[in-house]
Amino acid sequence: MCGVSVSTVSNVLNGKSNKASDDVAARIKETVERVGYKPNYLAKSLRAVNTKTIGVIVEDLIVFSSASMIEGLMNCCEEHGYNVVIENMRLNGRWHGQWMRDQRLYMQALRPVLVKMNSLNTDGIIYIGGHEHEIVGVDFPGNIPIVMAYSYTNDMKIPTFRLNDEYGGCEAVKYLMRMGHKKIAVLGGEFDNTHTINRMMGVQKAFFEAKELFNPNLVVYCSWNYEGGYDGMKKLIDDGAADDVTAVFCMSDAIAAGAYEAIKRAGKMPGEDISVVGYDNQEIASYLYPKLTTIALPLEEIGYQAAEQIINMCENTEQNERAIEQKNTKIPCKLIERASVKRIEK
Repeated sequence: MCGVSVSTVSNVLNGKSNKASDDVAARIKETVERVGYKPNYLAKSLRAVNTKTIGVIVEDLIVFSSASMIEGLMNCCEEHGYNVVIENMRLNGRWHGQWMRDQRLYMQALRPVLVKMNSLNTDGIIYIGGHEHEIVGVDFPGNIPIVMAYSYTNDMKIPTFRLNDEYGGCEAVKYLMRMGHKKIAVLGGEFDNTHTINRMMGVQKAFFEAKELFNPNLVVYCSWNYEGGYDGMKKLIDDGAADDVTAVFCMSDAIAAGAYEAIKRAGKMPGEDISVVGYDNQEIASYLYPKLTTIALPLEEIGYQAAEQIINMCENTEQNERAIEQKNTKIPCKLIERASVKRIEK
């Protein structure tokens, strides 16, 4: 249609327009636009050493954190001209939390996905966890670069990108202290959860650096949801532990929403009688009254940096040898100040 060779068309479509005159390149691009030509990426991958395709394995797309990380990695891949193939294992949708305690169920979902990624001839794989936890008992294929986001492994050849939850927990408590609060309660998630452990380390660090006494009796571990927050805050109130508490740090916005209700039912006002800080910056934070001060998660940045890393590994084999230097990258969270914390004048 353009009156040129196949190789000239190929060069122009693959960004090598310097190998054709401006007029020829323009004519080819105009023809492509006019006829709606789309390249066959599968056929192209069979001829190419680098398929320009990244496989993404997601533990579960319904988890709130997954979509934002995928948005970040998609932005990076588009900037670098990479295609993305996404496989959703649906671990929560299939087995709720049971898969976390049953390696058989987990491998039942993962094995066929790994086989499929290998058959698609992807250049690299990004594994996205539904929450931060260690991936154990998995022999990932050694012939393809792998990066983990929101999860980690003891394989030193696999770089990981995670939240800096210790920093987030520390910032939440330091903010309350800057606002004049000293008697601060904590509503954590389950006590053996990685997020809870890291955020609690941040809480203790904030108290230590401020030379203030940390009271473990003001810590209640609960479920990550509304009910957990309500029950946890009610326990603090019923036990009398919250009598002189002026603020509570909740390790999720859902927990904070439950705490709001328990505070109200006790005849007090959130943000006035007891200040509240949440975590996650989910949509509910701006719907609560008063609007919830919270910690925003850098989920898009985690996805972007994970994609940037895998692309570097795909295009630079030397990067694979240095992958150990990229191990365990932790990205800091950010405080979003709203109206749920009252300043206490000294």
